[in-house]
Amino acid sequence: MWTSRPPGRRTWSPPRGRVLDALVLAIALAFVPEWLGVRAGVALEPHPGWNAVLILAALYGGAGLFAGLIAAAGAVGIGSAIAGAGPMAAWSHLDSGPNLIAFGACLAVSWAGSRHLRRQADLSERLRALSGRAAGAEATIENLQGLVATLRARVDRTSASLSFLRDVAARLEGTDPVAAAEGAAELALVRSGASAAAVEVGMRGFRRRLAVRDARGPKMLAPLTISDADLIVPIGKGSEQVGVIALWGIRDSALDEATTHDLALIASWCMPALGIAAWAAAGSAGRQRRAG
Repeated sequence: MWTSRPPGRRTWSPPRGRVLDALVLAIALAFVPEWLGVRAGVALEPHPGWNAVLILAALYGGAGLFAGLIAAAGAVGIGSAIAGAGPMAAWSHLDSGPNLIAFGACLAVSWAGSRHLRRQADLSERLRALSGRAAGAEATIENLQGLVATLRARVDRTSASLSFLRDVAARLEGTDPVAAAEGAAELALVRSGASAAAVEVGMRGFRRRLAVRDARGPKMLAPLTISDADLIVPIGKGSEQVGVIALWGIRDSALDEATTHDLALIASWCMPALGIAAWAAAGSAGRQRRAG
C-alpha cells in the first residue's frame, strides 16, 4: 500500500509521542496548579492533575494511564517541593473521596481507550489483509487482461488465416491456370516457410512459369532457377507430370515428413487447373516444332 507524509511535517512514534504528551500535560495540569495552590494555601480536590491522567488514558489506554499517573505524581511532587511544602504533603491527600472518584474515572476511561485501541488494531489488520487481497486481485486482473489481448490477437490472426485459405482454395479449385498457380505458390510459401516459390507447367520438356512469389527482399537479385531450388514438388498423377512447384530458402528443420506431405497435397489440389495449361503448352510447342 502506498503511503506518504507531507514534507516538513514531523511525526512521533507511539512511545515517544506518549512520553511527550505526558510531560506536557503533567506540567500544564499538575505541576503549575500544585505550585500555585501551595503558594496560595489552597488544597486542590480533586487535583487538576487527574485531567492529565484522564486525557492520556483516553488516548493510549492502559499504557497512557500508567504514563499519566507517573508523570502527574512526579509533577505534583516537584511542584509542591518547589513551593516549599514538600512532596509528601501533596501525596497525603490522594486517599480523599474526590481524588478516589477521579482515579476511578481514569480507570474507566483507560478501559474504554484500550478497547478502542484494540478495535483500531483489528481494523488496521483487516485493512492490511484487504489491501493485500486487492493487490493480488489487481495482479490477477492484469494477467487476465494480457491473456484476453493475446487471445484476441490469435482470433484476429485466425480470421485472417481463414480468409486467406478461403481465397486460396477458391483459386485452386477454379479453372484459371494462372490463378491456381498463384494460389499454389502462396500456400506453399506459407506452409514451408520458404523465401521464394515458383510454379511451372509443361509436359515433355516444355515448361512455362505461371507464378512466382519472392520474399527474399530487395537485396537478393539473383534469378530463381529450378536447378538451384532447395525442393521441387512434382505436379501430376502417376507418371503424368504437368508441372512442378519449386521452393528456395527452406530451413533444414522445415524439411520434415509433414511439410512434404502438405506440399504434395497442394500440388495435387492445383493439378486439374494446371493440367489445362500444361496440355495447351505442350500442344503449342509441338506445333511450333513441326512448323520449324
